[in-house]
Amino acid sequence: MRRGLFLVLSGILLVSSGLWAGGGKQAAQPASTDKDKPVRFLMSAMMSGPNAESGRQVNMVVQTAQWYINDVLGGFKSLGGRKIDFLIVDSTSDAAQAVAPFEQALGKGGFSVIIGNPNSSITLAQQPIAEAFKIPMIPSASANAKISQGGFQFTFQPGATAAAFIPMQLDFLDYYSKLLGKPLSELRIGLIYADDAWGTDNANNTKIQTKARGLNLAFDQKYNVPTFTDATPLITALMNAKVDVLLPSSYPSDLSLIFAAMGALNYHPLVVGGGAGMTWPSLKASLGDAVNGITSVDAWVWDQKGARDNPGWMQMNDWYEKKFNEFIPGQGGPTLYSIMLAYSAIENIGSDDPVAIRDELRKMTAKNNIWMRVINGDGAFDPVTGQNKAAQPIMMQWQNGRPMAVYPLDAADVPLLNPDTMKPFDTK
Repeated sequence: MRRGLFLVLSGILLVSSGLWAGGGKQAAQPASTDKDKPVRFLMSAMMSGPNAESGRQVNMVVQTAQWYINDVLGGFKSLGGRKIDFLIVDSTSDAAQAVAPFEQALGKGGFSVIIGNPNSSITLAQQPIAEAFKIPMIPSASANAKISQGGFQFTFQPGATAAAFIPMQLDFLDYYSKLLGKPLSELRIGLIYADDAWGTDNANNTKIQTKARGLNLAFDQKYNVPTFTDATPLITALMNAKVDVLLPSSYPSDLSLIFAAMGALNYHPLVVGGGAGMTWPSLKASLGDAVNGITSVDAWVWDQKGARDNPGWMQMNDWYEKKFNEFIPGQGGPTLYSIMLAYSAIENIGSDDPVAIRDELRKMTAKNNIWMRVINGDGAFDPVTGQNKAAQPIMMQWQNGRPMAVYPLDAADVPLLNPDTMKPFDTK
């Protein structure tokens, strides 16, 4: 197996089939006829800071995509077998620090595609720069709807937005309450969330939609991520509010504090997470077997129908699991299908020109592209906003130490288990 080259220089990680050299400052370049010249993708990832777990996922799926595209598919066949290279730029975990290294990397020129940051705040900060360089950007797992509302012509948002997450969570709660034989209106719902673009967007949509459905939102509290070091006061407040369904939109380090405080206070509400760290291997590492039974919404789960029905995807999934000894998690998956969407656009047109790639992405739908079908829903990119409005989120439940798709039923692989018994509900 051909191995890539990994270099770390000034916060930039290079993954390459050969040597990477900076080009000129022109953003949009004509398709190269040099078969030895790789097609270059720029990746924005949180390689450092409190959300470095997300960057670790990006790094591993980059290796997976490089293996699959270069070694299995033989590179870009429509470009004479040219290989793919990835440059990973460390955005850090802070949007304020994410702009300079991103712009510096783009200024060297020669990139055909940008796979944007999984963090919405960072994507929103970097988005105008990608637009100025006229390079298509697919922002991976970023779920803030504002990404598709800024009038940008080079951004394509493939996954479900936070506005779609909340209806899925509430539909799932309705399904769950019926399995329990209890009216949904009797459940006291608590909302806690990180005070950033992603967490706030989730929270705002939750407030709107719980009110529209006449549900009892009994608790609503945000927290500041950098200063969040003790969850005990927050959990105590949830207990005092008698919350029996908790909707957290939190990151891995925050979740560790939250679940530790819940355990210490012997407080065990139904947890229906808002994605991110709720679907990552780090949650299992933190909680051990106590993770089983926890549920969460996300844009993607490794065993959902669209993934299971795609042989190429499952080939990458198997390679990833054997190499890294874990499943592809909730930010790795969207990064990987973003890469494959861009790959198929280049293959379709036989060009690595960024503007031509943008135009091809606008034409891609779940009906004409196998990689669009990995995402739930009969999707297509809106020609004006670039948002895949038909993308559907998925509900997962931790079972046997890994997240499994459980709802909607037509996308699920396994039945929902009662979190108290970890056995199927008796529906007779």
